[in-house]
Amino acid sequence: MKKLIVLGLSVVMALALAACGGSKIADGTYTAQMDDAAMESSHGWRDTLVVEYKGGKIASATFESYDADGNKKSETTAETYPMDPHPSEWIPQMSESIVKAGDSKHLDTIAGATYASTDAKLLLEAIEKNGKPGETLVVAAK
Repeated sequence: MKKLIVLGLSVVMALALAACGGSKIADGTYTAQMDDAAMESSHGWRDTLVVEYKGGKIASATFESYDADGNKKSETTAETYPMDPHPSEWIPQMSESIVKAGDSKHLDTIAGATYASTDAKLLLEAIEKNGKPGETLVVAAK
C-alpha cells in the first residue's frame, strides 16, 4: 500500500513540475503572415504580425497588412481605402492590444476590424505554438 501511495505522489509531483515549466517562448523576433488564399479573400491584403519577446513576454508587436507591392494598409488614404474606422486608426490599436494581451488567449477583437482581429489571433497562436526566432510562419485562415 505504501508503495502505491509513493508511486501516486511521484506521478502527481512529476505532472505538477511539468505544468510549472510551461512553454515559455524564447527571446527573439517572431514573424507570421497569412497565406496566399487568405490574402486573396482579403482583397489583396496580407495580414502580417511581428512580435518581439523579451524575458518570455511580448515586448513589442507590429500588426500590418500589405498589398502585393508592399504598401501598408495603415498608410492608405480614405480615397484609396474607404473603411470606417480607417486602418490608420485600428492597425496601431491592434499592435498595442497584442502587447497588452500578452498572449492569444487574452487578445480582444478590435471594433470595426473583426476579420483582421481574427487573423491577428491566428498569427499570434501560430507564433506561440510553432514560432522560431528569425523565421516566418505562413498561416492559413480557419
